[in-house]
Amino acid sequence: MSLLRIHLPPDWPDAAPTATLPWCRIGTRGECIDAGHAPLAGLPIAEACELVIPSELVLLTTAMLPRGGRQKLRQLLPYAIEDRLGGEPETVHVAIGHSAADGRSALAAIDKHWLAQALARLHERGLRPRNAWPETLLPALSAGGWTMVWAGDGGFLRTGAEAGLHLDGGDVEAPPPALLLSLAQARAAGNPPQRLQVRLAEGVAPPAWASWRETLGIPVEAGAPWAPLRQPELAVGAIDLLQGAFAASSLRRTGWWPVLRLPLTLAALIAVVQVGATTTEWLRLGREKQRLHASMERSFRAAFPDARVVVDAPLQMQRNLADLRRAGGEASPLDFVPLLARAAAALDADSRGRLREVHYAGDQLRLGLALPDRAAADALLQRLAAAGLSGRVQAGEGPAAPAVTHIVITGAAS
Repeated sequence: MSLLRIHLPPDWPDAAPTATLPWCRIGTRGECIDAGHAPLAGLPIAEACELVIPSELVLLTTAMLPRGGRQKLRQLLPYAIEDRLGGEPETVHVAIGHSAADGRSALAAIDKHWLAQALARLHERGLRPRNAWPETLLPALSAGGWTMVWAGDGGFLRTGAEAGLHLDGGDVEAPPPALLLSLAQARAAGNPPQRLQVRLAEGVAPPAWASWRETLGIPVEAGAPWAPLRQPELAVGAIDLLQGAFAASSLRRTGWWPVLRLPLTLAALIAVVQVGATTTEWLRLGREKQRLHASMERSFRAAFPDARVVVDAPLQMQRNLADLRRAGGEASPLDFVPLLARAAAALDADSRGRLREVHYAGDQLRLGLALPDRAAADALLQRLAAAGLSGRVQAGEGPAAPAVTHIVITGAAS
């Protein structure tokens, strides 16, 4: 998939609607496939598109932002930097970057009308940019220093991952005044750059290096020529201006929406049908469950008409039948003697010799054995399960607790 990168002039499209726009198509490995200058109608069409916004159109700054919802916060952003704007806050669009350790967030401000008009003209051509990068944040920072792009009578300066400014003035002998002011502020803050790397725009003569070094008081070195389109660089850490009202949906950004629209629509229909079928089956099973419960309750009340409350018909039926067997002299499998006989059959000679207690209450048989460890108790539980009995280990009580393991036998194994 190729990427079309367009460098918009600051006076486009109002003052120069037919101006030629620098462009470059970038391959999947970051290589420049082709490049050139063309009016809007002559721009190539690519799977994806992004913009480079001139440094003079973007204000990079920081601010402490209030807490609140993301939508409300975006509405307040222009007012958070009102004192640094050249116009009314309502006319400015502000994009948010990352937050620093001190809680201040990086911000990028641009004229809202200019950005909206530029995007509208590109949309007419069928171009829907997925990103818009401030040119100030594109050149890589030199290690421990700043990076400046020099155009002969100005340029721009990148001082941090999301920090920089546009530069006016300056000449071959003297650096721009804004660069001197930024350097003085950095020294006052105790964080001056160790060096300044200067990258020259295409066709620009280099400055007098010795004069600049003497004026700035730091090493000044030449970097690679600056051509953001022919030699595209990754926007690492840059602030994307297409946020909030200007953000394109992720599908439209990648250009996949026309291709995926039909499959996604079909998938949504299938999901609706599946949910409907599942809901119908769930309702049917719920009604069947209610019918079975009602049938069991009717059977229970027919057998025991004196019962006042029916909570669990099967369990109450089982208990009442056990009571009837006992009243008729018939032994129940959960009676003491049958339960003890079955449990005794599961005890080996060693377990019988370790038997210390036998308790019976509520259809449960509790055996207290002086077993050496938990492994012996687990082995006994396995033998009880093999004999068709359900058992569990219960913590001992009283002074004999450390020496006696209690196993509760509750009847048939599940």
